[in-house]
Amino acid sequence: LSYKEIPNEICLIIYVSGCMQRCKECHTPWLRKHNYGDKLLENYKQLIDLYSNYISCVCFLGEGLNTEVEHNEYKEIVKYIHQKGLKAGLYSGRDTTIEVWMKIFDYIKLGSYQKDKGTLYNKNTNQKLYKKK
Repeated sequence: LSYKEIPNEICLIIYVSGCMQRCKECHTPWLRKHNYGDKLLENYKQLIDLYSNYISCVCFLGEGLNTEVEHNEYKEIVKYIHQKGLKAGLYSGRDTTIEVWMKIFDYIKLGSYQKDKGTLYNKNTNQKLYKKK
């Protein structure tokens, strides 16, 4: 659980493997492996149900291979998150703009981690957090 990824939210963090970013000071380099961990769709309901009374948001760190199949998996999971009365967040880590498929999330955090620019809490950061209105 974390309260730092999305300000004012208590988040269940789900790491997604297959990251292709290669950030210089990456905190989770093992997530570059494409088949690391469990399949996204296998255990998400049990995990969300287990923590749903303690969190306000489920936040995915990384977006894996960024394929249409993965986007459809996110749609299914985010629908379930919303049915539970929770918010959904995505920290892509890519230096990009919001893409159409990302609009299912309540929060979208974009921008690679650059140690010299810091995190969202640093005024010089390159990262941006968007909140759906």
